[in-house]
Amino acid sequence: MSRIQRRDSDLSSEFSNTTPKGRCETCRNISTCNVCGSSISGFEHIGVRATAGQESGIWHFASPCRHRNQLRSTPANVKYNGGPLWKKGYTWQSIYWGTYFTSSSASAWVASVEKAIIDIESDKTYSGGLSQYNVGIGKVSPLINVKTAPAAKISDAQIKQALSGWIASGTVPDVGGQGAYNIFLPPGVTVSLTPLEASCAVFCDYHNTVNGSNGPFYTVEPYPCANGCNQCTDNPLDTLTQGLSEELVELKSDMNPGTGWVIGNLELCDYCDAKFVCNRISSGEYVNSWYDKNKKVCWKGI
Repeated sequence: MSRIQRRDSDLSSEFSNTTPKGRCETCRNISTCNVCGSSISGFEHIGVRATAGQESGIWHFASPCRHRNQLRSTPANVKYNGGPLWKKGYTWQSIYWGTYFTSSSASAWVASVEKAIIDIESDKTYSGGLSQYNVGIGKVSPLINVKTAPAAKISDAQIKQALSGWIASGTVPDVGGQGAYNIFLPPGVTVSLTPLEASCAVFCDYHNTVNGSNGPFYTVEPYPCANGCNQCTDNPLDTLTQGLSEELVELKSDMNPGTGWVIGNLELCDYCDAKFVCNRISSGEYVNSWYDKNKKVCWKGI
């Protein structure tokens, strides 16, 4: 996890519109890939929760070579970079990909995950506290199961393509820029951001967008990893809710990664992951904390 050697009292919540969209403060002056040395046209930014020992935050993938550039963090000031934020009444749409989720053995799991989404989104101090970032409370639509199975190994680019196809065909409703999709993958499926960045090996889950600030916006939740993604218990559901809660918070406050509320090269939960404390909301689900700029502390539940 990333370590920021600054006191919470040093953090600033000043509003800023100066960072160009798509070119964050950390990388906007970089013109060559620091992996292969080739010229680049820019970066794709993906909000990633990494496995233990890796660095969570906004990951920078150079175009067109697709190498992940590990860049120095900028000063840890809470900043808003002018991008879209989640407004009251926006919609969460769960997509369970594969017939595994229609089996009787998975019904209790799906029900628990859906309950967790509702509980997390409706918690007055957890999600409600994000109002200080001009972020609203969303609504949860009935889940959708896509019965065509994903490949055992799938890339984020293929997930983008699949989501766009589901929207175009009417398989899932088009929430436009006024909501997001939570895409749940079945056991045995590995998702990759590049050939070297695969789920469970280097990251747990992430959020991204198909077309920048225009959306569609989505989170990706691989089936819980056995190791590296749960710092509180050995329970798979607890693993899932820790990651899901983080992606819900960070998508809402930074819908197009890097253009919303950030702390240096981190999103709101990444900062608190670096000084991790196990937390639960009032309904009992384990959640990852987010930085409270008003109190200058990380959110604390039960």
